Parts: sequence; structure tokens; C-alpha cells
Amino acid sequence: MKTTKSYFICFTVRSGSSLLCQLLAETQIAGTPQEHFHHNLGPDNPQGDDIPDYQEYIDGLFDQYTTPNGVYGAKVGGGQWKHLISRVKSMTGNQNKSSYDAIHDLFPDLHYIWLTRRNKVRQAVSHWMAIQSGRWGSQQSATNLEPEYNFNAIDSLAQELFIREAVWGDYFAQNKIVPHVVVYEDYIQNTTQAVEDILDFLNIDRPAGFTMPEPKHERLANSLSEEWVQRYRKEKQSEWWTTFY
Repeated sequence: MKTTKSYFICFTVRSGSSLLCQLLAETQIAGTPQEHFHHNLGPDNPQGDDIPDYQEYIDGLFDQYTTPNGVYGAKVGGGQWKHLISRVKSMTGNQNKSSYDAIHDLFPDLHYIWLTRRNKVRQAVSHWMAIQSGRWGSQQSATNLEPEYNFNAIDSLAQELFIREAVWGDYFAQNKIVPHVVVYEDYIQNTTQAVEDILDFLNIDRPAGFTMPEPKHERLANSLSEEWVQRYRKEKQSEWWTTFY
């Protein structure tokens, strides 16, 4: 199936991207969005050199994850964007090509969905809780049942979230892109409407008898995570001349 329309879910960790991808994939008309561009990036493989032929890799993604109506989707983290752009430019042999032109030449009719979370403190706490417990989704079991609060860890993760999300804000502003914004706190209250709005944004026709999928992921927030949120807020504001919570 030839890919004629594509989209990126531009996300930061713990913003509900796994749930959103599940819902979109199960429509069977919005591609099969997954995290295709992490490339094992990390201390042991900082350049992601596990993919020697990037054109072949992209072609394989289109073949495997495009739905019969020609739609391909993927989720891309702010920390993955620079590397993805560099690899895409390397395919053209022109590192001076603009990021916008390079990515749009490769991904047909590319649209952007900006998935953001309004409350960055709860997002950072959720991230630290997942790191501590080893439980990243409701369908996983925790490997550590006694996670520990750590102000410095949560604070560092919160700052990282701001920087990673700024990647998207800068890119959209520089290229005069108006993405479709999905706010975590809103969409989890009405996932059906959120998916409907995305399908409308992508101009995807619904087939006869189309029904919306049901969420399979559940929220992991609990009384302990909320306790950490309030504790972090109190400690963060301890030396401020006025407090906000």
C-alpha cells in the first residue's frame, strides 16, 4: 500500500502517547503509530548506528505500518527529533537542507499532532514513578513495589520536560506550522472525541459501520504519586517570596 498521508505525534514522556497510539491504531484507518525513531539512542549507542540504510528503514516502515487507506503515523519524542532530522538529511547528502524541507520531502502530506501535558509536575512525578517502579503502562507489572521520593530526580525530569517540549514549540514557530494540539488532561476525559478530532484534522474518511475503539490503558496515578506532587511543590517553593499552590 502506497503511503499518501503521514503524521507525527510529537510527544514527551508520560503524556499519554501509548494510549493515543492504541486508539488510533485500532481505528484501522489512521496507520499504526508507534515509536519508530528512537534507534536505541542512549549511552551505549549515542548515534543510533543500528540502521545502516535509512532509506530502506523508512520504506520498510511505510510498508508495514501504513493502513489500506494510505495513512502512516508515528510518535516522535523531542529527544529524538535532532537525530531523525540528521539521518533524513544524510539520505539527501545535503546537511544544509532545511529541517522542514528534508522531513516533508520524505513523509508525504505530513501533519503534526502536538501531544502535551498541562501539569508538568504531575508529568515529572509520573516519569519518576515509572523509572522507580519499572511499570510504564497499566498492562505491565511493577518490578519495584517500594519506589522512593527524590526531589532532585523529579526536579531534573521536570526541567528535561520543558526543554524537550520546547523543541516542538521552536520547530512549529520557525516553520509557521499550526499543529493539532491534544492536551493530556482533556483528552483522557473524552478519548472518543479526541480521536474523532484527530481523524478530522487528518481529513480521514470513516468507512461504513465505523466504530470508535475503547481504551485499554488505565491511568497509573494514585495517592502516593499525588503525595509526591504536593511534596515536590512545597519543597520547590520553600524559598519563594510567594507560593502558588
